[in-house]
Amino acid sequence: MRPRILMISSEVESLARTGGLGDVVDALSLALAERGAQVMVVTPLYGVTRLPRATHRWPGEVVVRWGWGPADVRHGGVVELETSRFDSGGSRRVCLLDDPGLFGRAGIYGDAAGAFGDNDLRFAVMSRGALEIAARAWDGGPDVIHAHDWHATFAVLYAKLVMGEHWANKPVVFTIHNLAFQGVLDDGALDRLHLPRVAYVPEILRHEGNVNLMKGATALADRITTVSPTYAREILTPEFGFGLDLHLRAHQSKLVGIINGIDETLFDPRTDVALAAQYDLAGAGLGRAECKDTLAAEVGLDAGAGPLFGAVSRLTWQKGIDLLIPLLGDIVERGGRVLLVGQGDADIEAELAAAARRFPGRVAVRIAFDPPLSRRVYSGVDFFFVPSRFEPCGLTQMYAMRYGAIPIVTDVGGLHDTVEPITSERGTGRGTGTRTGTGLVAPWADVEALKKVTLAAFDLHADGPAMAAARASAMRKSFSWAAPAADYAALYRSVT
Repeated sequence: MRPRILMISSEVESLARTGGLGDVVDALSLALAERGAQVMVVTPLYGVTRLPRATHRWPGEVVVRWGWGPADVRHGGVVELETSRFDSGGSRRVCLLDDPGLFGRAGIYGDAAGAFGDNDLRFAVMSRGALEIAARAWDGGPDVIHAHDWHATFAVLYAKLVMGEHWANKPVVFTIHNLAFQGVLDDGALDRLHLPRVAYVPEILRHEGNVNLMKGATALADRITTVSPTYAREILTPEFGFGLDLHLRAHQSKLVGIINGIDETLFDPRTDVALAAQYDLAGAGLGRAECKDTLAAEVGLDAGAGPLFGAVSRLTWQKGIDLLIPLLGDIVERGGRVLLVGQGDADIEAELAAAARRFPGRVAVRIAFDPPLSRRVYSGVDFFFVPSRFEPCGLTQMYAMRYGAIPIVTDVGGLHDTVEPITSERGTGRGTGTRTGTGLVAPWADVEALKKVTLAAFDLHADGPAMAAARASAMRKSFSWAAPAADYAALYRSVT
């Protein structure tokens, strides 16, 4: 029997996304279907959703209960994409819950005025709607419910607490993509959003006087996953547990870390039409040189033989991009150039813009979410910064290695699991010819640690054979979804 997997997520890369969550859900669902599973992904139909041409609308509507009162229901439509089918017999369906009053806006979580004030209601409806859609699509519903991050916590809570014995017995896998965002609401949410007060206890929903949706979902799920093994260990500590470390230690027996993969078909320098030149490992030297020169001209950087450093990131405290600002003067003084692409906190955006004005032609900043430019960065920079203070998995360092850029990372979470430190007889010194590894690793996220590995990058760049060997090691490393999908398939079997 082919397992029927219901995935619930606020983001799907091919439709609407702000970060790695959408990438993971899109690629993982396809990888599982390729292995033979019957997968259904449910996500909202946003005002910013990029709909393909091949869709159809289900007849009628689904009734979605969101509160305790008889009138606390919404009537949503369902738009389904063309099903992806595989030789294994597996398939991937994507259904979008269409409720224009909640989702038909110019943003996923907010717009230029800030976060939407009714996000709790919006994602409660998404989660309950996903369960109702699956019940209508499959006789008896799904075999496994797989909910992603705090937005889908309501699906765990509704299935286990309010929808009856049939749903309460459904196995649930809950994935923490980022524990920093837990879905913390006032206790009025219990009455407002169909959450039973019997669950408002410290073992389930109650945390520091509030409703904590992430706490409730992890308490009730049959399995908890994180997106890297190291992050699964880190969240059990006060430093990375964001107040839930004690609770998670109580549920440690059902916690497992499974490293994310990347879509190696979409992110492939041999076929990527966004690049100035396509290249494989054998042609990376010439191909990347052309990509580097073209990228520098595109963003207004001076031509030069020195190393080009880059980053593509959300501009937030977590991502540590602010730690790079004090290093820019040293990089420029030594003949390097820097390109930073991203958007986020206004203060960090302003500091980066000021740095670009201070170092014209040497530092370029693009405040944007621009996937094609991001891929040109991976292909054109020599070194790629991921200086995160914490990082559940991280995808950009894997994309960078795929394209032959050498990552400079901090030793946390998924960065620890995916980047092998470059070592030699002198650690990161020049001229040994004996280096192994795929990236430069700072032991922690502070300016001095990052300065040390950045200077080591200059040494590496000056050693042509060692630089070529490091680039080859990075490009040979596989991050396909085959192994993670097998791990998830085994996890599903363990709960069914």
